[in-house]
Amino acid sequence: MDHVVGGTYKLVRKIGKGYFAELYLGVNVQTEEEVAVKLESTKTEHPQLHYESNLYTLLQGGNGIPKVRWFGIEGEYNAMVIDVLGPSLEDLFNYCNRRFTLKTTLMLADQLVNSQNYILIKA
Repeated sequence: MDHVVGGTYKLVRKIGKGYFAELYLGVNVQTEEEVAVKLESTKTEHPQLHYESNLYTLLQGGNGIPKVRWFGIEGEYNAMVIDVLGPSLEDLFNYCNRRFTLKTTLMLADQLVNSQNYILIKA
C-alpha cells in the first residue's frame, strides 16, 4: 500500500474499522515513527472525524489521549493522524484468552475512572 497522507504519513496496513472510519497503522516517512491514521469518506452524510480531532486537541495531555499529528483532506477522505497508544483492549482481551483476571479488571476500572475525571476537569 503506497498511500501517503499529509505528505508525510504512509499507510502500512488496516488495523480496524469503526462505524464511520477505518483505522490504519502508518509510518512517518521521514522519522519512521509509527502512527495511527483514521480515514473517513468526504462523501459521508454525517462527518465525525473533524469533531473527533477537535476533541483530542482539547483533551491533549491526558493519559490515554493521543496527540493529533495532522488533520486534513486527502483525496476522497478526511484524515486524522494520531499517536499509536498500544494494543487495543480487544487485542489484550484476546491475548488473555478472552478472560481478564480480577486484578486486570480493577486496573482497567481505575484507568477508566481516572480518564473520566480528567475529561470532567477539562470540560
